Amino acid sequence: MRILLDKNFPLALYRRLRADGADAEHIIASGRRGIPDSAIREQLEREELLFLTQDEEFMDLPPKCRATIVVSRVSQSRPILERVELWLHAIHEYLNERPEEKLFEILDSGELVPWRVIDEE
Repeated sequence: MRILLDKNFPLALYRRLRADGADAEHIIASGRRGIPDSAIREQLEREELLFLTQDEEFMDLPPKCRATIVVSRVSQSRPILERVELWLHAIHEYLNERPEEKLFEILDSGELVPWRVIDEE
């Protein structure tokens, strides 16, 4: 499965994924710096890929969306290499298990959890 990293992820993660043989793309490394979120959303709706972002606005994609969205909650105050390891672990967990959910969060602990909408009554 192709992995797409949003602009807010460090290139160190992209380089590690590529070094590990992953089919990874980074918004900036692919020359799409400044691309509007609407263009990314269109890509997510039509392509089956794993998209990592830190932007919550991608959490409301329609059910027809083909991509799986992972929103990182890993603290930016952590050292970059520590964050890269947490993200790598979560990506590998997803790729090994291939859960049916389409929306996840990576918690600050590195745990990958499905995101659930809580109905307010």
